[in-house]
Amino acid sequence: MPLKPRGLGNDGLVVGRLKSVNPLEVAVPKVENASGQRNVPLEALRQEFQEGLVRLRYSPLSLEYVDRNVQVTEASYAPGSLGEQASLKIVVTGWDTSRWNSHANLVVDLDVYLLDAAEPEISKALWGGHATRTVDLSGQRASFISDGAMLQRAVELAVEETLASLPARDAERGPTTR
Repeated sequence: MPLKPRGLGNDGLVVGRLKSVNPLEVAVPKVENASGQRNVPLEALRQEFQEGLVRLRYSPLSLEYVDRNVQVTEASYAPGSLGEQASLKIVVTGWDTSRWNSHANLVVDLDVYLLDAAEPEISKALWGGHATRTVDLSGQRASFISDGAMLQRAVELAVEETLASLPARDAERGPTTR
């Protein structure tokens, strides 16, 4: 079976000024839930996005550091206030578990933006857009010890597929400073 190219199916995710800014340190604030569902594992999503950034040669600030230095409400976070060059804004806009119990199938809709700390407007995003990821674990269901472990794997796959179109950081160049 031929391998799929990285990022295939992420048509809604586009690269903006990423190459010109080349951020190193990235803050990952709390994930926003605009799905209307209460069962979204927001912390698991956040953790997976942070780990995915590491695999792509970015240096995300520790989640504990971000949480300690940002007030309880997301509105209090000002990009760049922690010394980072960029922030990863993640909004869950859909979380469809209607086929989870019967078919181990999860549909996740996300708005994800890598924002320049100096110009954090979504219209000037370094990378991002909307992604819909469908995760099908029906063939692997028996290999999971619990529903929680299977859900964690679904989150990992949804994030991995979303970040597949984010270019790895150019480690040869330092971040652009203004």
